Amino acid sequence: MHNSQNDASMNLGKTFGIGSYDSECMDCHGANRARLLRMDCLGCHAQNIGGASNIVNPSNMPQVALATGSTPLAGGNYKYVFTNDSKGHNVHGFGDDIVTDDLLGNNPPGYNSSYDPANPDFDPDLYDDAEQIMCAGQNGCHGNRDEQHQILAIAGTHHADDTILRFGGGFTETGQGATVGTSYRFLYGVHGAEDNNWQASSSPTDHNEYRGDTFEVRSSQSSFSSIVTISQFCAECHGNFHASAGITAGSGSPWLRHPTDVLIPDSGEYASISTTYNVLTPVARQSIAVGTTQASPTVTPDEDIVMCLSCHMAHASNYLDILRWDYNNMASGTGCYVCHTQ
Repeated sequence: MHNSQNDASMNLGKTFGIGSYDSECMDCHGANRARLLRMDCLGCHAQNIGGASNIVNPSNMPQVALATGSTPLAGGNYKYVFTNDSKGHNVHGFGDDIVTDDLLGNNPPGYNSSYDPANPDFDPDLYDDAEQIMCAGQNGCHGNRDEQHQILAIAGTHHADDTILRFGGGFTETGQGATVGTSYRFLYGVHGAEDNNWQASSSPTDHNEYRGDTFEVRSSQSSFSSIVTISQFCAECHGNFHASAGITAGSGSPWLRHPTDVLIPDSGEYASISTTYNVLTPVARQSIAVGTTQASPTVTPDEDIVMCLSCHMAHASNYLDILRWDYNNMASGTGCYVCHTQ
């Protein structure tokens, strides 16, 4: 990822005012920095966007963009955003293939600064020439969002000991989230259990495990230390979908606020929910036991939790609004009807 000269560490400090520019973009794109920074996040994680491989060698690097129709990893496939903005996050780094969202610009829908623990907050105008979200940093998802530059935001994480995040005897939630390197998928503060091949293969016993919570009313987030669940993390940028006004149905049609971090009911329209884990509609857990060696194959109503990722992919999908299925073409036992059985 990095290069150096005469064993001297590469200078990753902020470089405001290089040449005629006044932008941190120069950290990656400046002439002097370009010879040192060998690649950015996508240099490793989007190596062959026309190919079908979701993991590439050496080092088993997970891929976030690959040929459409190929099997994506758990986060999804950014290739779908090449042709439709509404199918994923408009992340920076793909050049003209993914640009600023035509409808939303660089404004996360539902953004509410009171739910954003970053200091400073998300800033749609941070990068004048790149009005898109980043992979990491202040305007990204991964790493320490207190840091503007995405490379600095994830510095050291790939070398961190992640035993406590991986299935096996060393797994424990104790200590998770204390650093970026001990956070689920480098999402600062988030707890979870990481599937060792990012769900390149998946089954009821082969998948990530996500942390959830059981409250119906969400308070604003004051710091990264209050981020534990994946839905709390999504609220950093989409806070109005997790607002403290509760989860009772709104007056709009359609009602766009689906409950998150709440128990899946065990009665009424949910009475016939399948108790076999479905990787296409994942659920979250109130806790994940110490020493967990494999993912649980069971869904337990009134104990397990609906979360943002129960319905949406994290990066991108083949469906509008980053959904896991076609909302307008669902059959019994699929999509929404996995939970809403009547």
